[in-house]
This record gives sequence, C-alpha cells and structure tokens, in this order.
Amino acid sequence: MKKRKFIFVFLVSLVGILLVCGCRKKSPEGPTDIRIRNLTTQTFDSVFVDTYFGEQQYGTIQPAATTDYKRYDKAYREAYIKLYIKEVKYELIPVDYTYEIPIGQEKCTYELSIADSLNHTLGIHVVLDAPL
Repeated sequence: MKKRKFIFVFLVSLVGILLVCGCRKKSPEGPTDIRIRNLTTQTFDSVFVDTYFGEQQYGTIQPAATTDYKRYDKAYREAYIKLYIKEVKYELIPVDYTYEIPIGQEKCTYELSIADSLNHTLGIHVVLDAPL
C-alpha cells in the first residue's frame, strides 16, 4: 500500500513540475536587425561587426550616415566592431558576454563614436528602433 501511495505522489509531483515548466514562456532572444550610425566627422572604412552569433560587413560609412539593417541570429548591446579611419584600425572589444541579456526581436541602431583616439577605441550607444 505504501508503495502505491509513493508512486502516486511521485507521478502527481512529476506532472505538476512538467506543467509549471512547460507553461512558462521564454522570451525570444532573436533574431535582431542591426544598422550602424556614424556619429563622427570621419569616414568609417571596412566596418565589421561580430555579435558572437553572427558576423556582417557594412563597408564604408560616411560621417553622420546610417546603414541598412542586417540580420543576426542574436545580439547584445555590445559587439566586437572593427573599422578603419584613414587606414588606422579602431575597435570595440567587449570584455565579457557572461551577464549580457540578448536584445531580442528588435531593430536597433549601433551608434558609433570615437571613445579614445590615442588607443583607437570606439564608443557605442544602442538605440532600440522598433520590434520585429
């Protein structure tokens, strides 16, 4: 008798756990469409973006110009970005993605500036433009 009761309680608990876990909606982490806006007075050449979940080339971006959107499987508010200004390489190197939350199903703009001209580093500001 005790064995049947144990099995019954176990099965009821298992069904309850499955119902609770199965009903929870997970927020979509992607895709994310990203475009680049050049906030500087310099021309960006060979613009490359790697979100860790995809890589895209944006080519040349004139001062104050904005590119078309490109799709990534997933993206964060920081990405590895490499570009050239007058043949000098500038980069934005994310420290760590461990605690980053994906942007989700959004169209967004990575607004790029020069954070440090001596060390050739970029600054980024992310603008969420619209949901996908």
